[in-house]
Amino acid sequence: MDRRDFVKAGTSVLLASVAGAALAADEMSGHEHHHHEAMPATGDAVGATKFAALVDAAAGCVKAGEVCLEHCLALLRTGDTSMARCSITVSAMLPLCRATLALAVQDSVHLKALAAVCATTCRDCEAACKEHAPHHEACRRCMESCQRCAQECEKIAA
Repeated sequence: MDRRDFVKAGTSVLLASVAGAALAADEMSGHEHHHHEAMPATGDAVGATKFAALVDAAAGCVKAGEVCLEHCLALLRTGDTSMARCSITVSAMLPLCRATLALAVQDSVHLKALAAVCATTCRDCEAACKEHAPHHEACRRCMESCQRCAQECEKIAA
């Protein structure tokens, strides 16, 4: 790196720092930017209220799924391979529930198609967790949340 490159890099870092500080100052001063005039008066995204049950179900599934996945991984680290299928299905379910949640909030035209896939994935996870639900609280909660999310997804996908 020659002197000119070094100065350019330093200037870039400095400008980025100043911009970051300015944004932080705006946030701390309570200054808000209003770029979303089309938003409903309540401040909620259209889909957040239109698909409230699905949004809640998908969010609950993500929460319970993260706990279940960590529980599975903790047991797998000890050599207990009985949780392998459960960890695989919850790992597949999590990104689909996150995406479904996002598309529901956005009232996306693609929600119906994704909801069908999410329902199937939640049913797979529900079945895998059901095997462990009597012995593991994390699996029971994940099973229940997947069941609820699948039901809400099936309503949308129908």
